[in-house]
Amino acid sequence: MAKSIKLKGVRTNNLKNIDVEFPINKITCVSGVSGSGKSSLVFNTLANESKRRFLNSMPSSMNFFERVPTSAEVDLIEPVLPVWSLAQNNPIVGSRLNLADQLEISYELAQLYFDQQSSKCLIHNEEFIDGLDLAIREIESIISDKTKVLHILIGKDHYQECISGMPARSFNSNEQLIREFNEEDAQWEIFRLKPNKISNFKKKWLELIKNSAVMQLSVFFTGDDQLHHFSLNAKEFCPKCDEEGLQSARQISDLLPYNGIGACTECKGYGSTLSYDVNKIVKYPKKKIKDGAITFLDYSKYSAYYKTFITEMKKLGVSDNERYCDVSDQVEDLLLNGGGRFYGVLNFLYALEEKRYKRSARIFLRKMQSEKVCHICYGRRLSQSAMAHCGQVENISTYGDLLSLTVEGLLIELKHLNENNIIKKVKDKLAVAVELGLGDFPLMTKLKSLETSEYQKSLLVRYLSFKGSGSLFVLDEPSLGMTIEEQKVLLKYLKNLSKNNTVVMVEHSAYLQNGSDKTIHIGPGAGHLGGEVVEIKGKSKKQKELVLKKTKPSGKLTFKDIEFEDKKYKKIEFKLGTINQVLTNVESFDKRLIINALFNELNEELFKEKYNFETDYEIGSIDITNEVQDIHIYETRIEKSTSRSTVGTTLDLTGNVRNYFTKLPVSKSLGLEKGHFSKNSKLGQCSVCEGKGVQEIDMQYLEDVSFPCDECGGTGLKKFYASITDGKYTIIEASETPVSTLFETIPATPKIKRTLGYLKLLNLDYLTLDRTIPSLSGGERLRVKLLKAIDKKVSDSIIVLTNISYGLSMNELTSICELLQGLTDQGNTLIILDNHEIFSNFNQIKLD
Repeated sequence: MAKSIKLKGVRTNNLKNIDVEFPINKITCVSGVSGSGKSSLVFNTLANESKRRFLNSMPSSMNFFERVPTSAEVDLIEPVLPVWSLAQNNPIVGSRLNLADQLEISYELAQLYFDQQSSKCLIHNEEFIDGLDLAIREIESIISDKTKVLHILIGKDHYQECISGMPARSFNSNEQLIREFNEEDAQWEIFRLKPNKISNFKKKWLELIKNSAVMQLSVFFTGDDQLHHFSLNAKEFCPKCDEEGLQSARQISDLLPYNGIGACTECKGYGSTLSYDVNKIVKYPKKKIKDGAITFLDYSKYSAYYKTFITEMKKLGVSDNERYCDVSDQVEDLLLNGGGRFYGVLNFLYALEEKRYKRSARIFLRKMQSEKVCHICYGRRLSQSAMAHCGQVENISTYGDLLSLTVEGLLIELKHLNENNIIKKVKDKLAVAVELGLGDFPLMTKLKSLETSEYQKSLLVRYLSFKGSGSLFVLDEPSLGMTIEEQKVLLKYLKNLSKNNTVVMVEHSAYLQNGSDKTIHIGPGAGHLGGEVVEIKGKSKKQKELVLKKTKPSGKLTFKDIEFEDKKYKKIEFKLGTINQVLTNVESFDKRLIINALFNELNEELFKEKYNFETDYEIGSIDITNEVQDIHIYETRIEKSTSRSTVGTTLDLTGNVRNYFTKLPVSKSLGLEKGHFSKNSKLGQCSVCEGKGVQEIDMQYLEDVSFPCDECGGTGLKKFYASITDGKYTIIEASETPVSTLFETIPATPKIKRTLGYLKLLNLDYLTLDRTIPSLSGGERLRVKLLKAIDKKVSDSIIVLTNISYGLSMNELTSICELLQGLTDQGNTLIILDNHEIFSNFNQIKLD
C-alpha cells in the first residue's frame, strides 16, 4: 500500500510546476498567505482531480447526474482516493433542510418512535382493531330472533370491479326488498348466510373481495325485512385515532416530512409558509401617509387607487397628514381588506395570483411575502399524526416534543436511554456537535440560515463521525469561527479520523498547524509572487503579536428594551468613533440581531428607510450622542460571479485604462471608443469566440474540449485593437501587468490613487486587471469585496462588518486592522461581528 499521495508537475493557476506528497492516514496542513496557491493545490488540483478521476472510473450510468470537475494541470496524481471536501461557503438555498438532516439523524430519531412489529397504535398504545371484524360484531349485535337469512351486498360499481360473473340477487331500493338479479339495482348480493353461520362471514368475504377499495357493505335481514349499512375500514385501525382524526404510522416514512402522509398539511413539510406581510405593503410606517408610507400604492399599477383609499380613510376620521404607525389600528383593516369603494391590497394580490404564469407577477407577489414559521407544526415540518407518536424517550411524551429540543437538550435526554446501535450513533454525533459549539442550536434550525462557520461545523460533525476507511478529506479552513477550545476538539477528532483516512486542510490557525503531522508552506508571496513550496516542516512559526492603537470613543449609541426572537436585552451599547467587536456563541443570531434588528431600526430612525422588512422585533428606545452621516452594512460572503467579472471591473480600474488608450494619437485618428478595447463589447470583442478567448467543443458523453481561439490568439479582442500600443503596453499587456507597476506609467486619478493605496495596504497590489474574480482565493475575494465596499470617502458613519477574518492569515489581518483604524480616524464607528482573537483589544460587546 502506498505511503503517500504523490502529485508531480502541478501547474494549476499560479503554481509553478511543483511536486508535493501528502502522507496517507496522516493530517497535512497547507499554509501561506491568501492567494499564494494553497487552494489551487489542495482544492483545484488534489480534490477536484481526485474526484474527476474517481468519477470517470465508474460506469457512465453511475456518474451521469454528477458534475465532473474540469481536469487540473498536473502530470501525476497517485493513488486516487474517494474524496470528501469542505468548502468555505454555505451552498444551501432551499427552505426544507434543517440541522437534524445535516447531522443525518432525522431518520434515526424517527426510528425511536416507530416499531414495525407493533400490533398497537404508536400514538395511543391501543390494540388495533380489524375493520372487517368490527363490522361483523356490529352485524351480530343487531341480528334478532326473527332474522332468517343475511343477504350481504355491496355497491354495483365495486361488485363489477372486484368480482367476476353476475350475482343471483340484488336489492330493489324502491320496494325495499331482495329480488332476483336486476342489473338496474344499485346494490348487488355477493353471498348470503344464516344467522348461526355468521362465523363464516370473514372467510367468504376474503375469498371474494380482494380489493381494499370497498369501504361500505350492506346487509338485508330477511325476516326483519330491513337493509342496514356498515362502514368498513380497509385496514386495522385505532378507535381513538379515528375519533381524533390521527393516524398511527404503518411505515417509517410516515414519520418523515418528505411525503404526503408525514408532511404538515399547511407548510407541505418545509416548516415555514409564505404569507403577505403588512411590513412590505407599508415599508415606512414612520412616514406620513401623504409622504409615501404605504409603498404598495406607489407602484404604477396601483397608484390610481391611492385617492380612493384616502377618501375612504377620511370617512374613518383619519387624515393623510398622520404617520401611518400612529393610525395603523384604525386604517390597517381598510388597507388590507378594503371597504367602500377601495378594493383592498390583499384582494389586489389575490387577483394577481391568477397571473402567476407570468414571471413578473411571481416576482412581484414574492416581494410582498415573508417567510414565517408554520403556525401548525411550528417549524417541525411534520403532520399532527406524526408529531403525536410516543416512543422510547421517557421524559419526552411525543415525537413533536423531541423535535423542539436543541442539540444539547436532545443529548441530555438520550443519556437516560438504554443504548442500542441507533441511540449510540445519534449520541456520538450530538456529542461532537456540542463540543464544536452547536449545542444551543435547535434541531429544526434551517440550514440556509446558518453562517459559513456554523454550516462548516455541522458538516464537520458528519465527517468527524465517519466510520469508514481509505478516504481523503479535504478541508478549507475548518477552524472558521472556532474558539481555541473548539479547535482543540476539532484536532482531537481529526486525529481519530486520520487513523484510517487521509486529511489535508488549508489552515491559518497556528494551533492546528502545530497539531498536524506535516505542514506545507506555499509562497513566498501571493499571485505571481507565490506558487512555490517554500518549506515543509512539522511545526509553524509563532506569529508576532499585533500592537493595536486604540481610538478614543467620541460618544455612545444605546439601544434599550430589545425583544428579538426568544431573547430580551435591557440595553446594548456601542462606543462611537472607535471599533466595537461583538462576541456571541451563535454567529447567525448575532448577525440577525445586529443587522436585521438594531441597525435596521436605527436606519429608519435616522433616515426614514429600512433595508429589511421581514424581521420581527421590538426596540423600546434609541439614544445616540453624535450625528451620523450614513450606515454601511458589509456582509462577508463569497458570492457567485461570472468569468467575465475581473478585478479591474470590480474596482473600477479597467475603465480608466481603456480611456487612456482611447486618447492615444492613433486611437483618436481612428475615432476609437472605450468599447473597442473591451472584449465584453461588440465593438472590440473577437467575433469568433465572442470575447471568451477560447473555443469549446461539446463532446457529449466525454469531457468538453477547449482551446485558445485561433482568430484572436486567446486574447478575446480583435487583433488590430489588441496591437495598439502606447510604446510600453498594449491593452492586453496592461491588463496582465500588476497594478502596482501598471499605474507607474498610466496616469491615475485621485480615486484610483486611493484605491491603489488600499490595495497596497491589503497586500493585493500584485493583482492584475484581467484576473477573474472566480480565480481568486477566498481571502483575496473577500478583501476585494471589502475594498469595493469602502473605496469611497466615508466619514462620520457607522460601518458594520461581518466575519472579515475568514480566509486570512494573521499578517493579512494586521493590514485589515490598520485599514479599520484608518477609518476611525475619519470619525467612523466600526461594528465587527467576528469572534477572531485579533480584535480582542477593541471595545467588546458580549451577547449571551
